[in-house]
Amino acid sequence: MILLGVVCLGIALYFGIQWLLFRWHYVSTDDAQVKGNLVNLSAKVSGRIVQLRVEEGDRVQAGQVLVEIDPQDYQAAQAQAQASLEMARHDLAKAVTQLSLTRDRVIQGIGTAEASLREAREGLKFAEEDAALQTDRVNKDIDRARASLQAARARVGEAKAIMENAKKEFERNHELFRQNYVAENARDAAETAWQVGQSKYQAAQENEREALSQLELAEANQRSIDLKKQSIRIAEQVLERAKINLALAQEEKQQISLQEKNIEFLKAKVQEAEAALQLADLRLQETKIQSPISGTISKRLADQGQVVQVGQPLLIVNNPGEIWVVANVEETKVRRVHPGAKVTVEVDAFPGNDFEGQVEFIGSATSSEFALLPSENPSGNFIKVTHRIPVRVSVKDPKNKLKPGMMVVVAIEVK
Repeated sequence: MILLGVVCLGIALYFGIQWLLFRWHYVSTDDAQVKGNLVNLSAKVSGRIVQLRVEEGDRVQAGQVLVEIDPQDYQAAQAQAQASLEMARHDLAKAVTQLSLTRDRVIQGIGTAEASLREAREGLKFAEEDAALQTDRVNKDIDRARASLQAARARVGEAKAIMENAKKEFERNHELFRQNYVAENARDAAETAWQVGQSKYQAAQENEREALSQLELAEANQRSIDLKKQSIRIAEQVLERAKINLALAQEEKQQISLQEKNIEFLKAKVQEAEAALQLADLRLQETKIQSPISGTISKRLADQGQVVQVGQPLLIVNNPGEIWVVANVEETKVRRVHPGAKVTVEVDAFPGNDFEGQVEFIGSATSSEFALLPSENPSGNFIKVTHRIPVRVSVKDPKNKLKPGMMVVVAIEVK
């Protein structure tokens, strides 16, 4: 009995010392679990599954098509968006061409109106100058005709006086000749002088009539002044019409502004149609659900032929090579844990097969802070509970034995 007691005491001391040394050099916890990236593949478009290409446990590669949703509705939407885009582009091209034609027409119309305005101003100026010259010329002609008429009348009076004087001289010489007081040649000379006076008188009367005709003609030319004034009024009307045409041509510039605004609107319509086509292309592409990572299908949540909705989970895929361990260390021990520390991981599924690891980082808050129902104490009754802080541990697992969700025991080496 004494020997048995000594053996038991020795065994107890051995394991006690081993336990003390382990507690001295390691921080251990069994509140640890293997974690991994479980990617939940969901439908981004609604429709019927026409092809489900994978089963649970299949290996898949990144970019591999896993599920196909009926694309007919989305192909029709794509064709409709393409047609809308072509129509919007056609309307834009037509509006641009029309704007170019309108701009050319407006510029040409303004140029023509300005040329007509200049021509009308020159025509009015010419008509005014011509009327002024005609008025001056007619007035001068009238003045000259009146002066000629007065001179002709003076000559008529002079010729008449000379003729009457010559007649009296002839009558006196004729009486004296009849009484034989003067010679016959004297009577003939007086008669000749009388006849010359008559001729001059008649010529003076003819000149008077001609001067009167010239005056009447010059006065008749005053009507040409009225015609010139009428030409001025016509030129003024032409000038006013030219101004109106120029104003109308300039107002047509507003058509250019309206068409430019219409072009901006059509450009926005083209951009909208392009965005709609891109969205339709994207929706059509989303009928083929691809794997974002290389890994294994962990869970299938839908069947072929099933109608799925947007956001409905279809598959769960994970990469077996991307795993880690999350150990919930007591807050009273976490001070001894440091990033980079070596970790020994014991897995319940593989007893006796330890895995090596390393501390990556220490959580910044306790696990209770992320609980759906925080443990607050509004009643006043308080019980102090030791909380746990998550510590992430990277694990070397070349054969991919560890699976997400496995329970493990970790021992973190401390300084």
